[in-house]
Amino acid sequence: MELNLGKFNIDHYAHCLVVTDGNLQQLYNITGDNVFIIPRGEDAKNFDTVKQLCSWFLQKNLKRNQTVVAVGGGSVGDTVGFACSVFKRGVRLLHVPTTLLAMVDSSIGGKTAIDLDDVKNAVGSFYEGDVLLDTDFLQTLDDTQMQNGMGEVLKYRMLTEQVDEVYLQCGIEDVIWACMNWKRAVCEVDPIDENYRQILNFGHTIGHAMELTLGIPHGLAVLNGIYYETLLAYKLGYCNKQYLDKWQEEVTKIANVCPTLTETMLDNTIYDKKNDNDLITFSFPCKYGRTQLPLDEVKRLLLGK
Repeated sequence: MELNLGKFNIDHYAHCLVVTDGNLQQLYNITGDNVFIIPRGEDAKNFDTVKQLCSWFLQKNLKRNQTVVAVGGGSVGDTVGFACSVFKRGVRLLHVPTTLLAMVDSSIGGKTAIDLDDVKNAVGSFYEGDVLLDTDFLQTLDDTQMQNGMGEVLKYRMLTEQVDEVYLQCGIEDVIWACMNWKRAVCEVDPIDENYRQILNFGHTIGHAMELTLGIPHGLAVLNGIYYETLLAYKLGYCNKQYLDKWQEEVTKIANVCPTLTETMLDNTIYDKKNDNDLITFSFPCKYGRTQLPLDEVKRLLLGK
């Protein structure tokens, strides 16, 4: 996987097939016979969209050595990535992430996914693409979208002092670049998420459950997950009170936390893909390796049940 800094110009990709969503098409005038528009957000992530994309690839006589350019946030990257992974058993893919969350996280590491029967990311593949980083796209993001991405940035700050130091000393472009390079290094060690890479799931066990329960954006859900999983780490004795207070305060600097963690939210952790033998799986930055707990124990520690 190659990471490149540059400016995206649709005219430079006239020889490629370009896929984006309707909102980005209007914002950036991404038009042409080589452009395909898919629905915005989670509405794109289904087999119907993938079938339409593959049919279009076929109509355009896409060769395996030609490139498909995915311009968009995580949903565009997930959907187009999956279609590229299965068409002719794999065609070249270039991600041009347009949201902060996609820049620092979802465009890196080769995970693709679509939804099935209301289950998010139920079908997917590992398929690596190259990435072009153009931070000018950040200028069109609202506060919620920026907070959404900062949830993942905070995760990286907690996982590695390298990113935290860049965050405290440098601008947003340097922060994004540091996150991207650190995640790439982790994924190169463990490309199909068997062991070491699972540290990137910090905040996601409870975060995914809150996303499912509340319908909030992924990054904000992860931000909530970081808040409560750090509390869980403290309750388990993996960190001290100073560590807990520091990072919970960093969470609240970005966005308001859901004030009440409920039993229903924790019940939804049973659907997490990382779970094994009916145990809920967590990864904490303050303790190497996975921690697996019965759901009742998670409830006892976090809810006093």
